[in-house]
Amino acid sequence: MDERKIMASIVFACVSPHPPIIVHEIGHGREKETQKTIDALEQVAREMAQHRPETAILISPHGPVQLDAFSILVGPRADGSLDAWDAPQVTFAFDNDVEAAALIREEAQRSGVPLEPLERWRYRDSTGRWCDGLDWGCTVPLYYLRPALREAKLVPLSVSFLPPQQHFALGQAVAQALDRLGKRVVIIASADLSHNLNYGPPGPLFDEKIQKAIAEWDVKTVLDMDASFRQQAAEDAVPSLSFLMGALDGLTARPRVLSYEGPFGVGYLVAAVDIEGPAEPAQASAAAATEAGSHPLVRLAREAVETFVRHSRVIEPTDLSEEMLERAGAFVSIKKRGELRGCIGTLEPTQANLAQEVVRNAIDSATRDPRFLEVTPEELDELSYSVDVLSPAEPVASPEELDPKRYGLIVRLGPRRGLLLPDLEGVSTVEEQISIAKDKACIPPEESPDLFRFTVRRYT
Repeated sequence: MDERKIMASIVFACVSPHPPIIVHEIGHGREKETQKTIDALEQVAREMAQHRPETAILISPHGPVQLDAFSILVGPRADGSLDAWDAPQVTFAFDNDVEAAALIREEAQRSGVPLEPLERWRYRDSTGRWCDGLDWGCTVPLYYLRPALREAKLVPLSVSFLPPQQHFALGQAVAQALDRLGKRVVIIASADLSHNLNYGPPGPLFDEKIQKAIAEWDVKTVLDMDASFRQQAAEDAVPSLSFLMGALDGLTARPRVLSYEGPFGVGYLVAAVDIEGPAEPAQASAAAATEAGSHPLVRLAREAVETFVRHSRVIEPTDLSEEMLERAGAFVSIKKRGELRGCIGTLEPTQANLAQEVVRNAIDSATRDPRFLEVTPEELDELSYSVDVLSPAEPVASPEELDPKRYGLIVRLGPRRGLLLPDLEGVSTVEEQISIAKDKACIPPEESPDLFRFTVRRYT
């Protein structure tokens, strides 16, 4: 049983902006222009304190950011100041939760998420100078949230240049680690929204979309947001939010946007996220929901892909049904959010039984389809599978014997061969089916290849 269904260690979460100007010792009065933000952060601190946190996970977009890996502090102390902002008197000192950090590293490695351990935290300030200690993406939120943490330990993490899906996967790995930790944990996602509010539509539109996505806990909008649109908005919110949503995946999250303002051309949003325990089955991940009601061959395809992608191991099917002991050609199709992610199969049996045929073709679909990059571990929870078991192909004398809804099609001209499965979206006529199959085989339109039809048993 999934441990998260037994105990959820994450008890509260929040989204906090990190503009140094909201710190009194830096703003020198101008912080009053962000009073909504300050009031909201003080409210978050009061609510967070009620949960008596023992550990706080804080992810920052301004820490030791790396191109292709995340960073986590593993040293014993998490210290910092606002010296880089001419306020050296404002200091911070926390014990780092080294036990939590070790568990997070284990889970990240198990999930294939690149996570770099750091004995000390170093970052570049606004002038590009290297500084030791917690960055302002950590210290500014902590300025207001520190009273809620009391004796809690801190675990700082840094975002990376990896895509949002990878940040989501890191969040999932962190959540699994925290369940093993068994402490009351809060998560702080440090994030400013658009830095271009005064320079055209992308900035305000981005902030509007993010506010709505947080309020509705719309994970898909955050993960799928167009990279060029994000760049035009000059934001540093999507990575931290993707991580937060991954950490709360499978839990019932109740978000509340407490404030939003942009007095200096940058969007500042404060949100609190109440956690009400494990999600109901209908709220669980799409992959888990699909798994429960799928055919054994589909479950076998999923297991084969996940085992190979995570552990580079080919599974050996056991406890085979009569159908699995048959010999037949089979195609395995993989989709991600409804879009094809890989499809490879065999027209005739090449393995000892259908189960082994499905295992081999599932792995090939995930790793060897020339149209796509190999499936990565962070994608696995988003994938859906279908298996088509083929009947032996039979020749047809003319197109009149074809039906794209009922029959798959094979076209053959010399060594060139193309195949199209039956009942495909967008293929409604025999002429379309033949044309697409000829294109796949690189057979010129004017040529007349041999035609073969077959039926399939399709499992989803």
